[in-house]
Amino acid sequence: MNPPATIPEMTGQMIMAGFEGTALTPETEDLVRNHHVGGLILFSRNYENPEQLHTLIRDLQDVATSTSTGQPLFISVDQEGGRVARLTEPFTKYPPLCCLGHAQSESLAYRFGQSLAAELVDVGINMDYAPVLDVHTNPENPIIGDRAIASDPDTVARLANSFIRGFKDKGMIPVGKHFPGHGDTHLDSHLDLPTVTRDAATLEAVELVPFRETIAQGLEVIMTAHVIYTAWDKKNTATFSKTILQDILRQKLGFQGVIMSDDLEMKAVENYFPFDAFPRMGVEAGLDMFLICNSVEKVKTLHDQLIRDVDNGAIPTAPIQQSVERILHLKKNLTPPPTHPPNPAYWQEIHAPLANELQSHLPD
Repeated sequence: MNPPATIPEMTGQMIMAGFEGTALTPETEDLVRNHHVGGLILFSRNYENPEQLHTLIRDLQDVATSTSTGQPLFISVDQEGGRVARLTEPFTKYPPLCCLGHAQSESLAYRFGQSLAAELVDVGINMDYAPVLDVHTNPENPIIGDRAIASDPDTVARLANSFIRGFKDKGMIPVGKHFPGHGDTHLDSHLDLPTVTRDAATLEAVELVPFRETIAQGLEVIMTAHVIYTAWDKKNTATFSKTILQDILRQKLGFQGVIMSDDLEMKAVENYFPFDAFPRMGVEAGLDMFLICNSVEKVKTLHDQLIRDVDNGAIPTAPIQQSVERILHLKKNLTPPPTHPPNPAYWQEIHAPLANELQSHLPD
């Protein structure tokens, strides 16, 4: 295994890409082999059953480890529980994370994290976009709601840390989201650009608490919010804000891990910022990874633009090298893909009672 050395190899590692199909295709192989993507994100379109998914992931990792760098892939998914679950039965159907806030049990949060992670690891997934660290402070919020653990920041922090411990004990990389907090928005950033007008003191006392506490306990990946926070940056979303990612996340909160964008095809950024500026704006702000969930053409366009911007001096090489170092540091401890296919019957036997226990804490 060689560290990425060329500009195409290094910038490719900074991309997390969606792809089509339930089996390895020449197009997906091209993304991995020639665009050197650092990771892939799974959706329901990539899933038929656990055995098929296990084979697909094994084939993807075989391609990745046979490339010039030999770097394994982050294989990621949005599997929170509740309405955000890309993988359906026989994966266990867990309730939304708000069940933890109602239960107020660190033990239950730990077991939830452990069980959710165990099933994903069984098929070869090594990264999950959970837990949601947003604090549910706006009842009118159209996108967070029951995805948040609670409306109290200390409760969110305490139970999220237990959930994260469960993830890590099973070899799963948790991704805390959506920094610095999507809980007080009144718009869905998939559809439009939300603005939060709280003052800085309130943001620090509420939104930042779960991030501060989980970072202190070793959280290694954070996803940004496509939201404008006027107290900190009146012009840029958090994803493209140097103030928010560098001054607050890196300096104030001391985060040393990987900063990843939310999906760059969401209307909150796509409708308000030019796509060809995403690489420069992202690197300047402090992004380490760019997430594009659907269009393979946009993945390739973004990669080509990143390479061009570095080659022509619009993006300096130093931040690229720093991002790649963070990514490779995280990859050093990736759980190797399992050699044996999963046993979903075992999941049902072991995890269904836990799902029922979690469900019992939801209000009627």
